Amino acid sequence: MSMIELKNVRKSYEKDANIVRALDDVSLTIERGEFVAVLGPSGSGKSTLLNVLGLLDSPDSGAYRLDGRDVSTFSADELAAIRNQQIGFVFQTFHLLPKTPAVENVELPLIYSDRSDLTGLANKALDKVGLADRASHLPSELSGGQQQRVAIARALVNEPDLILADEPTGNLDSKTGLEIMSILQELNADGVTVVLITHDPELARIAGRRVDIVDGRIVRDEGVTDRRDARAALGALVEA
Repeated sequence: MSMIELKNVRKSYEKDANIVRALDDVSLTIERGEFVAVLGPSGSGKSTLLNVLGLLDSPDSGAYRLDGRDVSTFSADELAAIRNQQIGFVFQTFHLLPKTPAVENVELPLIYSDRSDLTGLANKALDKVGLADRASHLPSELSGGQQQRVAIARALVNEPDLILADEPTGNLDSKTGLEIMSILQELNADGVTVVLITHDPELARIAGRRVDIVDGRIVRDEGVTDRRDARAALGALVEA
């Protein structure tokens, strides 16, 4: 059973009295454990696609099945629970609470779950991204790369099956961006499905599968690359 199945999905918006078709008959299947990079120019529909995959928006038509379940049948509460427990979000802007220590930022998704030992789970997530010694630091006391690591820790604290990352390296220098990609690659190696929105074709090589979207339509899907090749691509960029 595929993790993600989109079939003939369409989504339109009204902008300046015009109808913009953000997604136009999109069909896409993503298997559990894949690392997929979605590329496209500004306004191509990448973020709309991510919002649909993350249950933040619903299509006008077509079908979306997540783990074999038709998401259109879920109530608002059920959708919120799935977003909290099964999906981790990482954004270009870190969305950290400025006056809250790193560990408490990471704990936030746990507040809405039934998990116990919130601090212990948050510290475990921070350790996974190499920030165990920064748990008590405020965001202003952390570099941009460290803040993004906190955001990744927050995304994975509930041990989600799926990570959706929207331009996670966009506000970082190239070296720090590659460090973030390395973390995502490691999470994928542990079995987490990762969907990365990016404009950088070099980062797509790290992901292993590239899907290009233009004017709301998928125009390219290169398929899956061996994980060893993806790791080699990351290594080559680090050494460059």
